[in-house]
Amino acid sequence: MKRRKILIRAAIIISVLLLIFKGVFKYRDYKSYTNAIHKNADKVIKVNIDGIGKTIAYNAIKHPIYYYKNSKSKKDTLEVKEKKDKGFSLPANVFLYTIKGKNATTVFTSFNISDKESFKNYLKNELKITEFQNLQTLIVATNKDNKLKIAFSDNQCVLVYNPSKENIDDVFIDILIENKTLKKGDVLVSKLKDIDEHIAYLSGNDILTLRFNDGEINLKGDFTLLEYLQIPNDKTYSKFSDDSSVKFYLNALVSKNSKPLIYKDITIKSDSINSYYKGNFAIEMAKSTTQIDSVVTYEYNDDFEKVETLTASEKQVPEINIQLSGNPSKLYNYLESTSIINNGKLNKEIFPLYQIKTDTTKNGLHASTSFNKSPTQLEVTNPQFFLLDVDFKKLQDQNHFPIINSYLEKLLTLKVEGNLNTEKTLNVNGKMVLKDESINSLIQLLF
Repeated sequence: MKRRKILIRAAIIISVLLLIFKGVFKYRDYKSYTNAIHKNADKVIKVNIDGIGKTIAYNAIKHPIYYYKNSKSKKDTLEVKEKKDKGFSLPANVFLYTIKGKNATTVFTSFNISDKESFKNYLKNELKITEFQNLQTLIVATNKDNKLKIAFSDNQCVLVYNPSKENIDDVFIDILIENKTLKKGDVLVSKLKDIDEHIAYLSGNDILTLRFNDGEINLKGDFTLLEYLQIPNDKTYSKFSDDSSVKFYLNALVSKNSKPLIYKDITIKSDSINSYYKGNFAIEMAKSTTQIDSVVTYEYNDDFEKVETLTASEKQVPEINIQLSGNPSKLYNYLESTSIINNGKLNKEIFPLYQIKTDTTKNGLHASTSFNKSPTQLEVTNPQFFLLDVDFKKLQDQNHFPIINSYLEKLLTLKVEGNLNTEKTLNVNGKMVLKDESINSLIQLLF
């Protein structure tokens, strides 16, 4: 009987604690939206700090040994510094956004601060900011290259990444003094509150979300197709290699004639391309292939004069294959007339890394770094608007880019595809799979 009372009491205490935690998280979530986003916000990225924290905490409860080992090794490699009051703490949600009428590269965020002087000291000591100016009742801090600005009042700050260095003082005044921010009932706030994923991008009706689950990262999105994009009816390609490590397909036609694209002495007219191109593009990277390149060396002749000599050099390069659908002869002739293709190869001014041989096929063009490669007669249909498929194990084994191999060790596969919902909307789904299926994906990437 006594044991039963103890269990009941423990259950009540745990229930009360859970309710308190739930209440704290709800309050933090509500508070994070208060005066946080400018009323003219255009594109918004929401980072769900509390959501990520809860997911990781739950995973740590299930796998305490993994987290203990990694936290211990991290502590062993870091100097223990005296903890100082930063004057702020992260809110439940952090919002990064652009503002209509400001440069698209200027990104804003805002959060509360608890102590003005401590926050100022943090900027001096940690961000090495020494320039502070007054703007009405605000203090504005600027870093050395003037690309980062932080304005703060007694209880709130606005942080801005401003690479164009445009005038943004009006935004500081709007948010920190006049409270010209999105309120509880605004449509954008309602949309953001409805999103429970870890990271979300929102622009009008376009949305893209990320969630860090155990062993995988999931991506979902819905986008409105641009009016001048059309989807071709035929989505047939020559079959790629079985040992492809990276594959990308795109089925899209641009009906809009834009300004000519000019690169050095090369001019590409969109109306000419649109006349010959049928809208199917595919590229793969597979095993290595051998290329012979000319290397410039210098020798001395009989008169002891230094002369330039061309020497043939053999090297291993990634096998890259590209397919374009279209009118074979007309598309090839146009690209040759614009010097994109020279002597049967892609112009080195455009892609200097490797030699790329270009040929016509019955359905369009085929280009490859392998000079012995020709498209297979087998054909496949890729019905998606686009598809990206990466096998990280193959990519690592092929060893094309040794410098990135260490970053690929924890990854298995990545697949992202876009499918049409209707004629005007695109649905995007993606998944990155990591080697350890039991540990949270974000923690695996960080440690």
